[in-house]
Amino acid sequence: MNSSVARHLGSPLTATITFYSVALVTTIVLFLFVGDKATLKNLGRVPAWLYLTGFASAFTVFSITFLIPRLGPRQLGVLSIAGQLTMAMIISHLGIFEAPKDPITLKKVVGALLLFAGVVVSVN
Repeated sequence: MNSSVARHLGSPLTATITFYSVALVTTIVLFLFVGDKATLKNLGRVPAWLYLTGFASAFTVFSITFLIPRLGPRQLGVLSIAGQLTMAMIISHLGIFEAPKDPITLKKVVGALLLFAGVVVSVN
């Protein structure tokens, strides 16, 4: 959908700004109705580097918006699944980003390769 917005606006970056503006307003409205306002005092307790999640999210949305018209949704889907699964295995193997450690095993590598093969077969 964001790629379609970008086509109408003429810019994937403008579409991403629009996406996050609508998301911000929606989140604020939800927070006002059902959010726990007391949690706002915890904002200063979060390690600064964890706020990079906003950067990662914005970069991901922009990248997808930019790449869908160039690669197509199927190819981008294959790359996204491959990248997410690979990074998830590395992150959990190393226990980074406060994730529980879950070592990479031969069984997991074979499973990932089968998933990659299934994705590749499904788009060809």
